[in-house]
Amino acid sequence: MIVLLAVDQLTKKAVVSSLAVNETWAPIPALEKIFTITHVQNTGIAFGQLHGMGWVFLVVNVAVLAGVIAFYPQIPAGLLSLRLASGLIIAGDLGNMIDRLRAAARIVGEGATFWAALSRASVTDMFDFKIWPVFNVADMCLVAGIISVGWVMWRMESRAQKVAKNSVDEAEPTVDA
Repeated sequence: MIVLLAVDQLTKKAVVSSLAVNETWAPIPALEKIFTITHVQNTGIAFGQLHGMGWVFLVVNVAVLAGVIAFYPQIPAGLLSLRLASGLIIAGDLGNMIDRLRAAARIVGEGATFWAALSRASVTDMFDFKIWPVFNVADMCLVAGIISVGWVMWRMESRAQKVAKNSVDEAEPTVDA
């Protein structure tokens, strides 16, 4: 989790210090029509939706963080995949939360009220695959973590259903003819 959070913050710092907002760089010129690094400041929520409503996502960030931290100690030791998925979610959540709070602090420093700053606070996005909204490492962590949790829960439910079905099948009396 700490490594992914550090990678997220370092990539954002590199983009902010190297590219102006909306400036694009093609690290692999031959793939420029497919992939570039584009500096985007997202004031909305996931995939640039709901511009200016980032404060809502900050509230969601805090709720998700609290929920995962509360849930984590209840994960059985043998469920490493669920522990890893939780770590991915925490890394992604913290990565974007740090961005929003940093941006809000900068905006407050320019004279805005805290609440006004929250509506303008942004997250730095940079991975631009042209057919998908621009995203960052934290977003990748969140998506991978959520998909992983869903997969683990689905597998656990499937196993529970098989066990229940086998128990019912074994309990049914057989009729001798």
